[in-house]
Amino acid sequence: MVTGAGDKAVSILVIDDEESLRLTFQLFLQREGYEQVLTASSLAGAMESITVNDFDLIVCDIVLEGDSGIDLLRRIRAMGVGCPVVMVTGYPNVDTASEAVRLGAFDYISKPVNKETLLKTARLALRQYRLEQENRQFQVLLETMFRSVSDAIITLDANLVVVAVNLAGKSLFEELQPGTPFEEGIHFDEFCQRKDFCCFNTGAMEVLKTGVEMHEHRIECRAANSEEKVLSVCISPFDAVPGNSGGVVIVIRDMTRLAPKSSAKRSGFHRFIGQSEAMQTVFSMIENVGRVDTTVLVTGESGTGKELAAEALHLESHRKNRPLVKVDCTAIPENLLESELFGHRKGAFTGADRDRLGRILQADGGTLFLDEIGNISTMVQLRLLRFLQEKTFYPVGCDTPIQVDVRVITATNVNMRTLVEQGKFREDLYFRLRVIDIILPPLREREGDVMLLANYFITGIARKIGKEITGISDQALVQLSRYPWPGNVRELEHVLERACVLCSGTTITSSQLPEEVTAYQQIVSAQAGVQNGFTMVPASRGFGQQLTPREAVHLSPKTRILQALQRSGGNKTKAARFLGIDRSTLYRKIKDLQIDLSVLDL
Repeated sequence: MVTGAGDKAVSILVIDDEESLRLTFQLFLQREGYEQVLTASSLAGAMESITVNDFDLIVCDIVLEGDSGIDLLRRIRAMGVGCPVVMVTGYPNVDTASEAVRLGAFDYISKPVNKETLLKTARLALRQYRLEQENRQFQVLLETMFRSVSDAIITLDANLVVVAVNLAGKSLFEELQPGTPFEEGIHFDEFCQRKDFCCFNTGAMEVLKTGVEMHEHRIECRAANSEEKVLSVCISPFDAVPGNSGGVVIVIRDMTRLAPKSSAKRSGFHRFIGQSEAMQTVFSMIENVGRVDTTVLVTGESGTGKELAAEALHLESHRKNRPLVKVDCTAIPENLLESELFGHRKGAFTGADRDRLGRILQADGGTLFLDEIGNISTMVQLRLLRFLQEKTFYPVGCDTPIQVDVRVITATNVNMRTLVEQGKFREDLYFRLRVIDIILPPLREREGDVMLLANYFITGIARKIGKEITGISDQALVQLSRYPWPGNVRELEHVLERACVLCSGTTITSSQLPEEVTAYQQIVSAQAGVQNGFTMVPASRGFGQQLTPREAVHLSPKTRILQALQRSGGNKTKAARFLGIDRSTLYRKIKDLQIDLSVLDL
């Protein structure tokens, strides 16, 4: 049995109105190994057989009873049948032969047809048909790959005119169409940030000229929608027809798309809560930096979650099963901080009645988190710098160095660059700490996160204090969303804790929120009135007086602290809670801002 592509048995149809010739052709072909050889004696019988069978070869007499083999050829081509057709005739005619060839007949043989001629013609016809099928399948495969591949593929001719472009290419360059000059469809001015970096046209021309492939170039681009992209570009020559100048194939890969991204926004990450774009960036940053064993500086306003960032970095690292040791540099007196960090030997100073392990040694193999690093003394800065450079340190009163393996993460809510410029912080230590910096956004820049955080805090606080509080009213939520939260997430948590304590039902309402939150929108509205020509005059001259709306909206940190202290009756713990900051931070700010507490009207 003779088979074709894919081991399919070859099927042949013989059409002749003379039974002897029909059967003779069938016998010759079957003995050659073509087992599936059918016959038909008329045009109608042939059409019926062709309708229900797929043939690889048709051998047809050009003269049939009342019909013509040319009519058969014309009808099957109209049906889309593409198998080769061999025409047989006893009366060769130039016009008939021309018509047969025009309609796609494979060959034209004359009677009497001997066995060798028939078999040779059948072999050649079947071989060509098989090659055509394989080429067609290969072409379909290539076209499918060309369309579906995620990389942009653009084919240009020798004049840099687009020959073909796949779907990925059209999505990258919307106006790029076959037949258009490449440069016109790419819009360099809109797409590329810098033309001197754009290697599309110049690179294509160079490849055409030299015939040498241009290997990967990575270029920074900006798409029409202002999205920043990094594209990998490769350009290769090809010869469309041997002897012609051919053209080039440009393959462009969007490297920005290859960056690992979650298919959906995360609403939380370790102890962080938030699904805003700003926090998604922070989550990705921590995830990537956590794996790298290097020093990190976390910056952000008070209450943004710098300690949470340190915890997340530790948990994302290979040190997660080792200790995370936290040190609040403002909570430890300056003269004791050195001993707290590096430890001391018994008798090193007055009161050192026993050996003490420093926090650095306690963190060996793990992570050391130094909060409010901007407040350490010059001496501690120098010792910390040496430790970071040498990975060794000397406990106070000890001459033997100790080597440890510790990753250092630091945090601050002050501008470290300003401290360096003022000479209050060593520049070399600053750069050593700031190998990588993570900037935490303030709550006012985290669109949509207030609602998420509010529900989270209410659920936890209600459970802790034993109340059945199930939610918050829409009006209260609007007021929380409009407030700028100078104390950030910590202030929001304290406000909601207060509201939960005051709440007597199952829903927190506006009445349980503090005055600075509920009155904020009125202040903003009043400010708009001031800008339109209206003014409000303070009722008295003491600090306890109400400020004008313009002043209230733009309160300085010093004024906010004084107001909080005024409201709390001078109680610094309550004032810190009003401000959403730690008590130690409030003490430091009072000192740094040189606030005179005697002006309070208590």
